Amino acid sequence: MLRRVVSIAIILLAALPLMAFRMPAASESGEKMLYDVRGAFVTARPDVPQGLVIQIDLLMDVAIRSTVRQKLLPRAILSVRIEETSHTPLMIGSRHAAKVTVKAISVSSGEPIAEGTFRTSVFLLNGEEADKGLAEKVADRISSEFRLLDGRPTIASALFP
Repeated sequence: MLRRVVSIAIILLAALPLMAFRMPAASESGEKMLYDVRGAFVTARPDVPQGLVIQIDLLMDVAIRSTVRQKLLPRAILSVRIEETSHTPLMIGSRHAAKVTVKAISVSSGEPIAEGTFRTSVFLLNGEEADKGLAEKVADRISSEFRLLDGRPTIASALFP
């Protein structure tokens, strides 16, 4: 009797991890919020460094031009607004942060179809590279959300053109 109870307990314990596993339904699509991004424009308040705005705009342009979609998706343009930036000097280096709002605007209707806000920061030893470092962080976040390719050259692209 004890052996049977132990066997049932072992089977139940082994089945617990499998109970948590769930296959997505065939009708669910992992690309519900995916758009064919056709362009982006970056805006900011006057107190935001102009170099940061220019760097983000350039990086987003490269990412958009590098991305090719295989499926027909709703076309959108991204409106990137840098709401605020901050600079915190530390004993070694400094921390640079930004609050960014991104809107996806439908090309066909001109209506906003998605909007989100995020904060990001970067720690840098050299404050002269602040705009570039923070711009890369912002562009990487937006690119990952909209599944855009990076487009920046890597060692692999240099070795295998």
